[in-house]
Amino acid sequence: MMNLDTSGNILITPHQRKAIVSVDCKAHSEGFGWEGIQVENYPELPASDIYCSGMDSHLLVHHTRALNGVFHHECADNRTQTRLKTGQLSFIPARADNRWLFGEGAPCALHVMINETIFERSVEQHFKKENYSQLRDDFQVTSPTLQALLRLFGMELENGGLNGRLYAESLATALSFQIVNHFGSPQNILNIDTDSNLISAYDLINDEYYRSITLDELSKLSGLSRAQFVRRFKQQFGTTPHHYLIERRIEVAKQQLKAGVYDSLAQLAIDLGFADQSHFNRHFSTITGLSPGSFSRAHRDDLNSEPIIQNSESIIQ
Repeated sequence: MMNLDTSGNILITPHQRKAIVSVDCKAHSEGFGWEGIQVENYPELPASDIYCSGMDSHLLVHHTRALNGVFHHECADNRTQTRLKTGQLSFIPARADNRWLFGEGAPCALHVMINETIFERSVEQHFKKENYSQLRDDFQVTSPTLQALLRLFGMELENGGLNGRLYAESLATALSFQIVNHFGSPQNILNIDTDSNLISAYDLINDEYYRSITLDELSKLSGLSRAQFVRRFKQQFGTTPHHYLIERRIEVAKQQLKAGVYDSLAQLAIDLGFADQSHFNRHFSTITGLSPGSFSRAHRDDLNSEPIIQNSESIIQ
């Protein structure tokens, strides 16, 4: 077992972590000039028991080939024992010490790290501080949006940083938004003593906005009747569950359009859970006052740069 923080409470950097950890890193983004962003590829990991003291960066792990066996993990005071599936994600927030324990099976993983300061700079104007100041660790995460972003980072690592620093920073900004949405405190919730049974339903909409979610599913999750659930949800959040789901999808769409991490508007519509592009366009225009195309062009004009559009047919599957 290897302790990366022999000095106590000093936060280590991704570079220090990579230099001391006991497994080989096949490729990394050091030298690409990416401020506060580090990507590392670890193929065919051997049986390991690794302890890492807290980093100055948030860490997302894409399990590109999961361990064929039980995975043990400790993060701060939380302990997890599970069987990961290929393609799932794990998240370790900055400052949290953690331990990874796994046996034979040669799993593969892509690590993406975003410096805490860079992360806060990206999200502070769009989220309340309590939403992102206490991010939670999580495992067995399945999110098409997060997975797509990490695949794009993986492709850029393979390409040697070909698209440049602006592209990497745009991806990191989009990823930071998704980190808050998936691992931050629920937005708009300050104190829900009487409506705590709404939290599970609220989290489900935030996490699984990309699929069809039924009222029966949400009401059963909250332990309320359909009518009670709709009434109490609207009282708590100021809108109906259906309208909140649409707003959630549009917020994700805005982030994707700003970062340029989409193949086409038609595919983006499907990935977000809309029936088709027309359905997506109608809701986007109603909420933002602009069509998705106009919103994307306006953002590109602000950045004075060309769009960063990736052909994702081979990576978003």
